[in-house]
Amino acid sequence: MQNFKKKISIITDSLSIGGAERVAAKLSVELYEMGFDVSIICLRNEITYPYKGKLYNLGVDESRIKLIKQFSKLIKFKLAYQKANADYYIDFRIRSRFWMELLLNVFVFDISKMMFSIRNYKIHLHIPKFKCFYKAYNKAHAIVGPSRDIISKMKSIYPFQNLVYIPNFYSSNQQLTIPPKSIINTPYVLAVGRLDNSTKQFDKLIEAYSNTELVGDKVPLIIIGEGKDRVNLEEKIKQLRLEDLVHLEGFKKEVYTYMKFTNFLVMSSYVEGFPNTLLESLVVGTPVISFDCPSGPSELIIDGENGLLVENQNFEALITAMDKMHTDQVFYKHCKSKTQSTIQAFSKETVMAEWIKLLTD
Repeated sequence: MQNFKKKISIITDSLSIGGAERVAAKLSVELYEMGFDVSIICLRNEITYPYKGKLYNLGVDESRIKLIKQFSKLIKFKLAYQKANADYYIDFRIRSRFWMELLLNVFVFDISKMMFSIRNYKIHLHIPKFKCFYKAYNKAHAIVGPSRDIISKMKSIYPFQNLVYIPNFYSSNQQLTIPPKSIINTPYVLAVGRLDNSTKQFDKLIEAYSNTELVGDKVPLIIIGEGKDRVNLEEKIKQLRLEDLVHLEGFKKEVYTYMKFTNFLVMSSYVEGFPNTLLESLVVGTPVISFDCPSGPSELIIDGENGLLVENQNFEALITAMDKMHTDQVFYKHCKSKTQSTIQAFSKETVMAEWIKLLTD
């Protein structure tokens, strides 16, 4: 094991459910195993993903009174930041609240040690819409984007001179568990993500699925994830009389196993940051279908080779794509044989080399 000796602190809203949170957790593991002195400042008491390093859990023993809770969290944040005493801090949080971000930038952050990770094409969620922050962010060690689309968008809006492209990575030793009996030798289609219809559009995906040949052939749609729109989706499933075919499986730790055994994965997002689910499906040999939404799918999918890249928000075309992947076995086998064609640029070794370069600069 190499020993880089530097102290790295990862700041995240939580270590549960979300894609950005999973990236933060995985990064902590890789940096720790490379010999960095790793700490994690976690704002909420939501810990699901495995991590490594010293954890500062700011979500424990919180007041129920909002103002007291926010003030207390700011104090806890400052103390954890000081205790971590890191050479660099990598911030994965949503950073859209003006006053909180102003207080953190004035009273907590050493801006020259900060790396701000922009996880979503909706950049305003990560960079507050006030020019006073632009100057501060430009003094940060780096602003990191996981897709080329995000980097391009930031270049067109902000005067930043410290933009760095570092995509998400996959590990070649993905943990596959014993598959549940319900998916052994049973054809099914998979979708994965937070149950948030405003971005993932699972309500529209279910409606599109209801118009495919998959329904007539009794091939179920399994959706893995949890979120605020579960009840709405359950109502949509009942409305379309698909209770026997559309299954909301909730959060699953063995998501790679579901990806491995599915016929194909479909992504209906309106917008993404970097679609981990597409990458991870390709890694385990599963063809994918996705809208050509901003940002990330076009970096992973070669249309007609390892999957299908559908005109963004064209749900009729999405129906056609699902039917083609389901019924055209020659095409399906071709896509399955090409799933590894774009993933090398996102290997753990390639991506971590970029992080090392940034952290040892």
